[in-house]
Amino acid sequence: MKLRPLQFKNQYLFVDFLKTIAVQIIIFHHLSNYGIIPTKVHELFPGFIDFVGQHGKYAVQIFLVIGGYLTAKSLSQTLVNFGLLKTIMNRYLRLAPTYIVAIVFTMVCAMIARAVHYEDYIGEPETLLQVLAHFLFLQNILGFESISVGVWYVAIDWQLYIFAACLLFFLKSFKNTFIILSIVMFGSLMYFSQNPIFDNYFIYFVGAYGLGIIAFLAENSSQPELRNKARVILFLFILLVLSDAFIELRIKNIIEIVLAVLLSLFGKQAYTSKNIVWSHLCIWFSQRAYCVFLIHFSLLLLGNTLYNYLNLNSPQLGVVFMLGIWLLSWLFAHILYVVVEIPSRKIQLRNLTPSK
Repeated sequence: MKLRPLQFKNQYLFVDFLKTIAVQIIIFHHLSNYGIIPTKVHELFPGFIDFVGQHGKYAVQIFLVIGGYLTAKSLSQTLVNFGLLKTIMNRYLRLAPTYIVAIVFTMVCAMIARAVHYEDYIGEPETLLQVLAHFLFLQNILGFESISVGVWYVAIDWQLYIFAACLLFFLKSFKNTFIILSIVMFGSLMYFSQNPIFDNYFIYFVGAYGLGIIAFLAENSSQPELRNKARVILFLFILLVLSDAFIELRIKNIIEIVLAVLLSLFGKQAYTSKNIVWSHLCIWFSQRAYCVFLIHFSLLLLGNTLYNYLNLNSPQLGVVFMLGIWLLSWLFAHILYVVVEIPSRKIQLRNLTPSK
C-alpha cells in the first residue's frame, strides 16, 4: 500500500509527532489537576498523577517552538500575498471560529457542572464583557477569569504571530530581523519568561517562538548566507542557555533549545511509505490537536460532574472516567475539526483581482 502524495502534502513527520505527543501530555496534565477524578486516580497511580500534574505544563513549550517554526515556513509569502493587516486578520479568522464554538460549548458544560456540584475550578457564571473579551483574545490582558483552561495560549499565539508579522513586514526580510529578533529573544529567555507578571503578553513567550523561527531558517532557508547566520545564532543561544543552566536551571529554556536543535535537524523530514498505519495516526492526531486543545476541558467538566452526581468513590472507576474523558475529547475534537475548523478555513480576507 502506497501513500497518496496529496494526502501527505506539506506534512512534516517530526512536527506532527511532536504535536501528537505534546497534546496528549497537556490533556493528562489538566486531567490530573482538576476535579475529584484525579484525587481518586492518585490513590492507584500517585507517581503518574504527581509527575504529569506538576511537569506536564512544560509541553506547552513544544507548541511555542513549533509555532515559530511553522510561522517562519509560510509568513514571508503570506505577507507578499496579502499585506500586513490582512495577514494579521486572516490569522484571527483562522483561530477564532473553532475557538468561539469551543468557548460556547464550555460555557454550557460549566453551567451543567455548577448545577450539580460547584468547585472553584469551574469558575463563576460568565458575564457578557468576559465573553466578548475572550472572543477578542483579550481576556487575560483585561483581567477577566478564563472560561476554559488553555484558551490563554490562543491569545498568546495571535500576539506572537502579530509580532513576527510586523517584524518581517517592516524589516522586509528575515535577514534584516536577526539583530532585533535576537535581542528580544535574549530578553525573553533571560528575564521576561522568568517573571509571571509578563505571562499575559507575547514578550514572556517570544524566546521559545523565536527559537522556532531560527530553527526553520537554519534548516530550510534557500539562501546559504541566511541559513548560515541562523545556524550561528542558534549555536550562540545554545551556549547562552547551557551557560545559564550552571547558574540557575531553567527547565523551560532547556526544553526550548533542545526542541529548536531537533527541529533544525529533523523538522523537514517528510512522510514515506513505511509504517503507513502509524503515519495516518500521527497525522490524524496532529490535525485535530488544536480542536482537542480547546474542547477537552469541557469533557473534563462533564466527566467530573457525572462522577459527583453518581456519588462514586472508586479509584478504579476514576481511571475509567479519566480514560473515557480522554477518548471523548478526541471524538469531540474530530467533530469540531470536521464541522467547524475545516469549513471555517474558507473565511479569509482575500485580495480583489481587478476586473478585465
